[in-house]
Amino acid sequence: MPVNPISWARLIGSAAIVVTTCAAFMAATLSVGPSGLTWAFIIGGIAIGYAILSVILHLLYPDAADAAWDEQNTHAHRNSLIFGFWAVLAVFLIFLGFCLTDRMDPAHAFYWLGPVLGVAPSAHYLSSIMRGRAE
Repeated sequence: MPVNPISWARLIGSAAIVVTTCAAFMAATLSVGPSGLTWAFIIGGIAIGYAILSVILHLLYPDAADAAWDEQNTHAHRNSLIFGFWAVLAVFLIFLGFCLTDRMDPAHAFYWLGPVLGVAPSAHYLSSIMRGRAE
């Protein structure tokens, strides 16, 4: 496990985004819990808090920030963003098919693209950490 505070923040922030987005999907599937807009504010609040924490930690620990962005982590981060792009493109095409066959409302399809875009890079980055390809 990383000792670097930037790496810890990255790990916890990514995990928090993945867990809350999965909870939102589960709640929507089971029709329990708060409305979709409330989940959007919860997920967005966690993401904004994660971004603010990252900025603060980068300012407080500049040496740790340099160490946290070594070549391996930069490569894993880049791959996570690429995976996120392709995941959203795939989900978009699936939702497009559902909308064209009247199985899904276009407004719902557009709404659910946001969480996929938010969770896909974080989930890929977490898997990189678990596989030892990032810290």
